[in-house]
Parts: sequence; structure tokens; C-alpha cells
Amino acid sequence: MPTIGIKQKEVYTAIKTTVPATNRMIAKALGWDINRVTGRVTELVNLGMVTSNGTYKDKQTNRTVTLWEAV
Repeated sequence: MPTIGIKQKEVYTAIKTTVPATNRMIAKALGWDINRVTGRVTELVNLGMVTSNGTYKDKQTNRTVTLWEAV
């Protein structure tokens, strides 16, 4: 596992425990704004620790969003 920061570790743990995990679901689980989550998810994807596991139609926003999965 690459060395990651505290915030990245919190997001990674939330992805592992929130199944399925969208950015909105991760933000809700952590009590954070979604803007704090999206950057950390992108960093984790770039490190190869998180991958896309399909898409989901978010009923609140009526948008198609990515489902995240910890590798």
C-alpha cells in the first residue's frame, strides 16, 4: 500500500465500508462536503487503490455517478 495522507486514508476506509460507494455516499458517511471527497478519490484512483465499479443513477441529483471500489 502506498503512503497516503490522513484524509486519503479516511476516504479509503469509507469506500471499503460503504458499499456501494458514490462520492455523495462517501461524503455523507464522513460528514464532509462532497468537494472534500472528490479530490481524495481522484488521488486514490491515481495511486491504484480505488477503481470504478460501474455507474449508478443518483435519485437525489438525477445524474449518473460512478460507483467506487477499494482494490
